[in-house]
Amino acid sequence: MSHGSSRIAALDGLRAVSILLVLISHAWLGHIVPGGLGVTIFFFISGFIITRLMISEWDTTGSMRISHFYIRRFFRLMPALTVFIFLSVLTLQLGGQGIAWKEILAVFLYTANYYGIFIGFSGDTFPPPLAITWSLAVEEHFYLIFPSLFVGLIVSWKRFVSLIVGVLVIVLCWRCWLAFGVGLEQLPHYRIYKATDTRVDSILYGTLLAVLLARKQALWERLNNMHCFVAGTVIILATLLIRSEEFRESLRYSLQGLALFLLFPYAVLSNSVVSQLLSNRFFLYVGKISYSLYLYHWLAFGIVVFWMGDAALTWRILAMTLLSFVMADLSYRFVENPGLRAGRKFLKS
Repeated sequence: MSHGSSRIAALDGLRAVSILLVLISHAWLGHIVPGGLGVTIFFFISGFIITRLMISEWDTTGSMRISHFYIRRFFRLMPALTVFIFLSVLTLQLGGQGIAWKEILAVFLYTANYYGIFIGFSGDTFPPPLAITWSLAVEEHFYLIFPSLFVGLIVSWKRFVSLIVGVLVIVLCWRCWLAFGVGLEQLPHYRIYKATDTRVDSILYGTLLAVLLARKQALWERLNNMHCFVAGTVIILATLLIRSEEFRESLRYSLQGLALFLLFPYAVLSNSVVSQLLSNRFFLYVGKISYSLYLYHWLAFGIVVFWMGDAALTWRILAMTLLSFVMADLSYRFVENPGLRAGRKFLKS
């Protein structure tokens, strides 16, 4: 298996699955579809991809240019995010609802998750579209630290793995303390679900897999089989079936991370039936526009709630889905791609 920078089709497919879980869940079907699992998968994929690319650069050049990493992320994320914020503010104004500048600042400074937890985005009649950026904040907090750790420790990859495992254990213990020691009733709503200190491990599981697959080749042979895929799938299903809130806010994310660790090689990285399914044209398309789709589906939800709130559920779901895909496709074509091209030109200049 190649651990280089070549694009993996099934990876886009799994990314599509994750965003579709989020979209469908938010489309008034959250009691059936686990949208939170979609976010966890998205985090895992992010950690795996970024670490894989870093390892590829390191193995090819003998170094990893941290400045280039941040420049690439800026041009990857900021153009689409800026346009999304502008359109969200405009939509809110059309709906007769204002927005505080500190909310916009929280998004740009990637503190939207803690802002949402401890202050809250404004939105009484119109669901606050900027609130969806909480997951971007979690990722950016992680990537403020991770590249420097990578450069300092990748030469001694076993120490690097030990550090990652140690953080995974610490985060799990911290969640358990909050859930069982402090008590969920004493915590702000979404304190554990959206906070970086309690969700960063979902990214780290993907990072751990990328490092181990690149440096411990024997692990590939052990994980690339149907047994690991089934085991991972069963664990995920179990985390969804257990309804205890204390369990869901403490052990669930760790078990889901472990499950993804087990099933990912067979489902995504090998030429399996699962990876072929994930590589179909629809999933590939959704995976490519997934960033914009994640942003705009929540704005579309707010638009439908505000202007079509009395419509039948079927019409609301159809309207939200269509509007989400139209806005995401336009963003991908006319904002994301030009931003990526601009970033490549900037790095070459």
